[in-house]
Amino acid sequence: MYHILQANDWLVPTLAGQPFVEKPPLFFWTAAFFANATEVFLPLHDAARLATAFYVALTLLFAYLTAKDWCESPLAAPLILAGCLGYLQHAHQLITDNALMAGMAIGLYGLARSSGLALGVGAGIAFLSKGLLGPGLLGLIAIGLLVFREWRTRAYLRSWLVALAAFLPWAVIWPLLLYRHSPQLFHEWFWVNNVGRFTGEAGLGGVLDHTHYAKALVWFAFPAWPLALWGLWHDRLRTPRVQFGLLAFVVMMAVLSFASSARTLYGLPLLLPLALLASVGLESVPEWLARPLRVLAAAGAALLGLVLWLGWAAVFAGWAPALLEAYSPGFVPRLEPIALAAAAAVTALWLLSWRLALAARWLAGVTLLWGLAMTLWLPWLDHAKSYRGMIAEMQRVRPKGECVNARDLTEPQRAMFHYFAGIRAGGKQDCPLLLIHTSSAKPPALAEGWQLRWQGTRPGDTKEVFWLYERVRSVAANYDPGPEFSSDARRAGSCSMPS
Repeated sequence: MYHILQANDWLVPTLAGQPFVEKPPLFFWTAAFFANATEVFLPLHDAARLATAFYVALTLLFAYLTAKDWCESPLAAPLILAGCLGYLQHAHQLITDNALMAGMAIGLYGLARSSGLALGVGAGIAFLSKGLLGPGLLGLIAIGLLVFREWRTRAYLRSWLVALAAFLPWAVIWPLLLYRHSPQLFHEWFWVNNVGRFTGEAGLGGVLDHTHYAKALVWFAFPAWPLALWGLWHDRLRTPRVQFGLLAFVVMMAVLSFASSARTLYGLPLLLPLALLASVGLESVPEWLARPLRVLAAAGAALLGLVLWLGWAAVFAGWAPALLEAYSPGFVPRLEPIALAAAAAVTALWLLSWRLALAARWLAGVTLLWGLAMTLWLPWLDHAKSYRGMIAEMQRVRPKGECVNARDLTEPQRAMFHYFAGIRAGGKQDCPLLLIHTSSAKPPALAEGWQLRWQGTRPGDTKEVFWLYERVRSVAANYDPGPEFSSDARRAGSCSMPS
């Protein structure tokens, strides 16, 4: 997104000066749009996060619309989805998976209502968010629904043609332009980052565990899965809503589990059919199941919320236990009136939720805990997690006007050094400064002629250490960053003037 705004290049996703075609650009386009639209009153990094809010809102809206006319309380579906523990963190992150979730929610609505337009648009959004996975899942679900009599209709089959017409612009325009621009980048995106996710060719991390999602859903999909199981047991596949929800879940579970790489994050789409099934289960949930969930929602939120409030007050009063100091050493608390007022407002709203139904009460408890963490405790968290202060330290010792080569930076680190220090890839390779990342405090091995100018890390972080070396002038003619700086690393190097 930062590259789009700087270079006005909307075609090739680019990270710190290098093409980054792991994912299509729809989410980055959206973030750039919001950044442009709100630049007057929001800093760029905050404005970009409005893209996340936009896609999460779409996801919850279409979860409601899918349950509408099917469930006695359609609001239960988005409430349960928003309250799932696995969705809690990711729904606040600046990641393309939130756009994928929106596309899947719209597509599932299209299948449930035989709306070809919604199915095609949803598949298109999913495609331009994370590639073939979303449209592939929706296509398999569409075919699988023919097992049930309610979907074996001419109207449903006709909706496929409309869906195809609606999907084609999303599926053709950007890939065709990318191919014309660079067949090599097109191959890297289409084959390596789509098919390669299942064959293992992409090498994108994760674990080779075909039972990963089954195990992760125990906490990731809580409290949706107990209610969904009850809905299945009580309904026994008699109604279209349960048939639809179960088939969608089974297809997603089978496809994701078949892949060679598994990450809990990839399981987010599973929460959509589970939320629908859970909203069905709520209609007939027995007291023996509802009561423990109500108690857990109320007592758990009350206890943890009290701990967050008392802990913040104690830290503000000067209490500094070893655990907190080890995580964020050097943190000095300050009173922030706006954050304090927001925390009080979230707490008051939670107190008013005690008389609400189970789904709303659970979501209120989750909101309380996340809200307190992101208001009272956010400065403490940010002190340990932010790259801003560390990079500012480096900038103070970096000679003005000197370019920097970078080595062994991860993708997020490249993004941070680009944003905060203007360090970009693809420049001169004889820069007088060399920035290196190591996973320990052990100095990197370099050839002679390099002098350490700065070494730093984020407070309390022992796994990401950064070293800034300066080339000794007397050996400028024999520039050599060391044997580990291979030709591949040179291509990944970075060079820029300070911003």
